[in-house]
Amino acid sequence: MTTDYLVRNWALVIASVLGTAILLFVLFRVFQDSARGRLGATIRQLRQREAAATNARKAVDRAAAKLNRLRENAASVKPRHVEEASGALEDAQALQKIAEDQVLVARNHLRKLILEEYPPNRHETMRDKYLGRESADKKPFTLEG
Repeated sequence: MTTDYLVRNWALVIASVLGTAILLFVLFRVFQDSARGRLGATIRQLRQREAAATNARKAVDRAAAKLNRLRENAASVKPRHVEEASGALEDAQALQKIAEDQVLVARNHLRKLILEEYPPNRHETMRDKYLGRESADKKPFTLEG
């Protein structure tokens, strides 16, 4: 391309650049709205919610440890600090409950998407792959022989 060609056809060059950008944007949106794109977005959201719930669990553990430490040293700690730590623990527990509820909501969204967008013969494998087995998590052990 010479500069003379660019000077004469500047509108074509600009239109081709804009057309390419618009085409890429449209392709991106088509992928986002497809079943696979929505599945990926839902999985990412579930993983983020699970990470937030894990962080909230760790915050509750830290707040409980701090409160226990303050209660052990109650003779040398101001009562106000113990009350503040108790309040912080309650707040952390409330935030943990909210985070765990958001995980449940995200799991339900993923279940619904799998049910609506994919054929029935793939449902079980997809649920196993992306959701895991929740029932196994809640049992301390099983007596299978």
